[in-house]
Amino acid sequence: MTIQKYALSARLLHWAMAVGFLAMWASGYYMTRLAAEDSAVEELLFDLHISTGVTLVGLMILRVLVRATHQVPALPVDMPKREQRFAHLGHIALYLFPICVLLLGWSEVDVGGHQVRWFGVPMPKVFPTLESLWGLNLENTTETLHRVFAYAFLAVVVGHIAAVFKHKNIDGHDVMPRISLRER
Repeated sequence: MTIQKYALSARLLHWAMAVGFLAMWASGYYMTRLAAEDSAVEELLFDLHISTGVTLVGLMILRVLVRATHQVPALPVDMPKREQRFAHLGHIALYLFPICVLLLGWSEVDVGGHQVRWFGVPMPKVFPTLESLWGLNLENTTETLHRVFAYAFLAVVVGHIAAVFKHKNIDGHDVMPRISLRER
């Protein structure tokens, strides 16, 4: 029997993480662009951003485990092989980019000598506090890489959403039911 939908656990994780990353992009943008004049707002956004990031680390671990232990639905049979390869590469990117973004964010906090906290609860230090390495200011470097990867991940997500619309509206393959929370 061919599987038509992702497992419920995968669908729930997909949508929970989508909401979480939207919150991350919004809070990251506001805390770096608009909240600079108000340190209290900036601090609140920073704490929420980090706490959401820690939550997403846990969800990402679960998502990788679910993906490794559950069968995924097949792509439409009449989808060209080239598009199937792009879909496969896109899904790999949808796992690798968030992992990189989350690890870079955690490292930015750790190497800067700060404490990663999850809604006030101290988290383990994963990366050493290092002011510099090989002449690089590590806090600035990890901050820049975190931002670059976050925007690259956003571009991958926009491409993913565009592909869903393209498949439905141009190709006639409605792939949304595969990841929808609706059971029909």
